[in-house]
Amino acid sequence: MDEVQYRLVSEADFSAIKDMYTQLNTYFYQIGYRLPHPENVGDIWLDSFRRTLGRFRNVFIAEIDGDIAGFMLCRLKRVPAYMGGVLVGELSDMWIDSRARRMGIGDKLSRLAMDWMRSQGAHSIEIQVLRDNEASWKLYERMGFQLEFRVGRLLWEDYDRVSTEAAEGEGTARQL
Repeated sequence: MDEVQYRLVSEADFSAIKDMYTQLNTYFYQIGYRLPHPENVGDIWLDSFRRTLGRFRNVFIAEIDGDIAGFMLCRLKRVPAYMGGVLVGELSDMWIDSRARRMGIGDKLSRLAMDWMRSQGAHSIEIQVLRDNEASWKLYERMGFQLEFRVGRLLWEDYDRVSTEAAEGEGTARQL
């Protein structure tokens, strides 16, 4: 196996990274992602950054033997004035082909993305990691990321179930 080569994405890579993102998205649902699952998610994902690629977003690619082995999407955003109004970088989406894992590719792609965001003037870098994605969290924790806040999601069916159970519990308590 040749050594890993790293570079910025090109339009010729779009089909391959779109397919990899589709695999990543499938994995999200396997570990607890709770938002709707759109059809053609890879196309939608690609369209979400294609227009701003190189300015506010970038994709870094890892290649082994000329084949794409992984990617990292990063983006820049300005937080509202009441949060300081600074430019913040975000490590957004990363996928490493199963044959290329445990080779340090995720670390290197993340650092390339962070270096680019720093060069663009980002104040800091943030990540979102699904609750059960321990491998990703461990990677970022080793890099120095610290938990800052938690995000939860309540689906209406869960709300209705919990509300019904609470109401039934109150009725039982009154009967005693």
